[in-house]
Amino acid sequence: MIRQPAVSGRFYKSGKTELLDEIESCFSHELGVNPKEIEVRGRLKGLILPHAGYMFSGPPASWGFERLKKEEPLPSRIILLGPKHTYYGEDYAVSIADYWQTPLGKVKVDKDFSRELCENVEQFKLDEAAHQFEHSLEVQLPFLQKVYGNKEFSIVPIAIAYNSFVSVRSAFEEFRKFLGKKDLDNILIIASSDFSHDMPKEKAYKLDAEVIEIIKSLTAQEFYDLIVSEDRSVCGLMPISALLVALKGRTIKARLLKYSTSMDVMPHERGVGYAAISFEESV
Repeated sequence: MIRQPAVSGRFYKSGKTELLDEIESCFSHELGVNPKEIEVRGRLKGLILPHAGYMFSGPPASWGFERLKKEEPLPSRIILLGPKHTYYGEDYAVSIADYWQTPLGKVKVDKDFSRELCENVEQFKLDEAAHQFEHSLEVQLPFLQKVYGNKEFSIVPIAIAYNSFVSVRSAFEEFRKFLGKKDLDNILIIASSDFSHDMPKEKAYKLDAEVIEIIKSLTAQEFYDLIVSEDRSVCGLMPISALLVALKGRTIKARLLKYSTSMDVMPHERGVGYAAISFEESV
């Protein structure tokens, strides 16, 4: 089974050459990472990256992918955690496709890993319905294909519905135990999230800075409680909470690589915030 693109031609270009050019323009944009240098401060274990149209979220996303480029060796397995923007499928839905298709080619899904994951974590279910129309993980793939080039890698896409903190903590504590049995040097977790929605620029910068500081403190419940109690419009509430739970107990330091908003790209009264945040482990 091949999972076909749901947002090709809308969130990013549908032609191979045009898409490669678009990705390059994200890196070279005035908000993009090039020609700046990103310091490596440890082994990269996690990233938070945005998932909007490349015109707006691509430049800040380039900072996270540029950091990934510097990994030696590149992780061979990418676990993708994204929010469910639809009501389809299971609450913790692990893709059962063989490949995910993009205009740049097919990306292999590590089905053996996915099956074993579902056998070890009760909440996780093999389910493709949740992924059929979901964009939050799909938009990461062309960037990953650009970074990896001809080097092989596989993905484990997981879409997560809104749940209580008790639920996400329970699921990802088991997930963390499962990962402890694996070769962690070959695994990177990417949590997909945009930040403030429908917000004036100055307010978006202020509110998102508060959220990012809590994320950098690696306190999953504090992050979850802030978003829920104040009804903050961070759509990656679940994947970010999951990432923070999954990394607990490790010598991780989080770093904001880049923050910007859609209003920095195209002036308008209200817009969306985007952040690229890295999680590096001391070696």
